[in-house]
Amino acid sequence: MTTAPLPVRAVWGFTIAYAVLTVLGRLTVVHGQSVSLVWPAAGVAALWLLAESPHRQWRMLVPLVAVHAMIVWLTGGTPSLMVFGALSIAVQTWLLGLLVRRWCPTLLGAGGTASLRSPRTLATVCCAVALGCLAGAAVGTLALWTSDMTVDVWTAVAWFARHVTGVLSVGGVGHLAWEWRTQTIPQRAQGGHRQELALLWVVSLAGTVVIFLQPLPLAFLVISFSVWSAARFRTFPAAVHSLALGSVALWLSLEGHGPFARLSDPVEAALVSQVFVVAVLLTSLAVGALGDRIDELYAAARRARRTSAQQAQLLTEMTESMGEGLIVLDPAGKVDRSNGASRWLAHRVRPGARDADALAVLVGLVLDPAPANAGASRAELGVGDVVLPLPDGEEMVLAVTRTPLSGAREDDSRSAVLLVLRDVTYHRQGLRPLAGFASTAAHDLRGPLSSVRSWLELAAEDIEPGSLALDSMRRAERSADQMGDLIDDLLAHALAESGGLRAEDVALGGERGVLAQTLGLLGPDDVLDVSSDLPAVHADPVAVRQLFGNLVGNAVKYATPGTPARIEVRAEQQGARVVVEIHDNGVGVPEEDRTLIFQRFHRSDAVRAKFGGTGIGLSICQTIVTRHGGTIECLATPPGTGSVFRFDLPAAD
Repeated sequence: MTTAPLPVRAVWGFTIAYAVLTVLGRLTVVHGQSVSLVWPAAGVAALWLLAESPHRQWRMLVPLVAVHAMIVWLTGGTPSLMVFGALSIAVQTWLLGLLVRRWCPTLLGAGGTASLRSPRTLATVCCAVALGCLAGAAVGTLALWTSDMTVDVWTAVAWFARHVTGVLSVGGVGHLAWEWRTQTIPQRAQGGHRQELALLWVVSLAGTVVIFLQPLPLAFLVISFSVWSAARFRTFPAAVHSLALGSVALWLSLEGHGPFARLSDPVEAALVSQVFVVAVLLTSLAVGALGDRIDELYAAARRARRTSAQQAQLLTEMTESMGEGLIVLDPAGKVDRSNGASRWLAHRVRPGARDADALAVLVGLVLDPAPANAGASRAELGVGDVVLPLPDGEEMVLAVTRTPLSGAREDDSRSAVLLVLRDVTYHRQGLRPLAGFASTAAHDLRGPLSSVRSWLELAAEDIEPGSLALDSMRRAERSADQMGDLIDDLLAHALAESGGLRAEDVALGGERGVLAQTLGLLGPDDVLDVSSDLPAVHADPVAVRQLFGNLVGNAVKYATPGTPARIEVRAEQQGARVVVEIHDNGVGVPEEDRTLIFQRFHRSDAVRAKFGGTGIGLSICQTIVTRHGGTIECLATPPGTGSVFRFDLPAAD
């Protein structure tokens, strides 16, 4: 909002402009009348008020009233008309400025830099102009009545009309000129050139003169010139053009030419002529505002198109640089898109074939593998793994993830599918000897450890109770038990990482579901709240039981001391996956440990001091979920509200 006062130079400029247009308006006083037929100075007054700071309006209103009263007095106006006329223009201008600043605070001159070139702003400003001029007309009509002049309804209407015309024509075009000088106005998206502009002026001016000189009532044709200028050129030059046409039409009407001059009363003729001027100007402003809005939408669409093209290029570059193969299948099952990694994998299966043919063969082998090559058919494979025989006699193992893509129509029975192919041949080959080594090591360690525990128990029976030796013996027994638990966990981890998986449909809820088999882990006061509509999963039942057993067991183990454990299990199907969340009311997981707890042997400082364990359970959970093509995470929760684990498994067929 303007806070600095207008420079003295600008104040003198507005003062001179208002004085000149006031004299011009007073020259239109007809014989037998005391008031003018037109009043263009009202537009200068409105611009002057908007340009001045709202806190210093007196710097504008005082000279405005003085100049108005002096010129009315010099041109033969009565003292009553001089006083009330000046008061009328002051009230009208003040109220108009107040309403514009309140209703359009972002408008240039009202507190912002927004333009009049907006349909909503234009309509709002017109309402403010109408109310301001209505108040001015009431004061002006009172001035005529106190001067013992003949006053009727037409007197008030004529006063109102000439001031509305002055504000909208001079004020509206002046505001556009103000914006033109202080801001950069973009060209029309499909605008005209200079030759067309010159042709427009010549044709429209000549056409307006001809229309008003010929006898037929064809004044409405002038509006077509206004539409032409607003549609092809920017709003400010179009408004200047329309104002020029309206001024020519008004001048010819006052000179007795055209359909409006045929009215017997000159006041009525001037009134209708000014309504015509306003109609021509508002048509130009409305068409120009709509054109500007269309240009803005067109420019926004072009920017959005460029942004989309850049994002598409970036996405293409990202997918082409990925090591995983990406294949998008359309609803008919045909390859729609692919990246370089997928084409490389396809040519390993069918060397020398065209990209489309090689991809089609690869998709067929992945989606419908031979029974011997299906996922988890071998101990080292995970659910979703596919073994592909290569022409050179070797094999390639692909970890396949299949995800439905949104965007298909609701009535489509099938949607597009994204296949993610990851070459895990060497990783899976390395798991089998590791699994064998872990199993052998765990078995070989169990025998000596069992002997140690037995001899410790026998030795403890021969030691005197309460002695230091017995206490040391009991500590050795506890250490042996901890080592046994560690060996069991290592073996479970090895089996989870590389053991054989046999995927089948597994129920999570119900009396025979996986969660029902974890009830033995709960204490007498613990609660396991399981949703009644848990969807089934397609996974290895042994691995799933171990997964839920570890998570439920942890919730019981890490319960807040003195508080029974309360565990809630919720799950929902999302596409081809089932997303499971397990909430508990235990001690929770610190923010800095939410990602570290899935590492082997990691235990946070908070739980290491109060709770026992090996730090392998959550690593086993992550291995099981990962081998089933999913992810597991510990969600952030407020302190003291327990922990939440979320993971996903393949949905049942």
